[in-house]
Amino acid sequence: MSSPLSNQVEQALAELERQKAAIDEIQGGLHTVYSTVTAKNRAVAVTVDSRGAVTAIKFPTSAYRSMAGPELGELLVDTIEAARGEAMARTVAAFESLLPAGLPMMDLLTGGADPEHGPLPMDKLLAEMFRTAGPDDDPTPAPSAGAH
Repeated sequence: MSSPLSNQVEQALAELERQKAAIDEIQGGLHTVYSTVTAKNRAVAVTVDSRGAVTAIKFPTSAYRSMAGPELGELLVDTIEAARGEAMARTVAAFESLLPAGLPMMDLLTGGADPEHGPLPMDKLLAEMFRTAGPDDDPTPAPSAGAH
């Protein structure tokens, strides 16, 4: 006969395996995700992968030829940042199904949740995840009634 604790451990391990399989599937799919952003003036198009690494820069028109060096440089930087932002948003969206509802993942990763200090360190990120998950999902055991 199995004890209640043993059943809970088995259920937790099974859930952990389901979560790991879901993460592996999402990560596998991210290898084929690319984001391409074209500048408003169509002078440059930048493609990045799911991690934000630049994989291609194209010049769809000859508009770049009449641009001053600093202007073209600024356009490249802005377009690369826009492509990276889109890639990050798509990556976060892929993982949101595994996270507690209401967790501001994009804000936590980009520092939007704490503009003075930038992105949260991993320990604070995990604490925020557990706080958002609520008491039913919090793995921290509640203090016993007799504890002081």
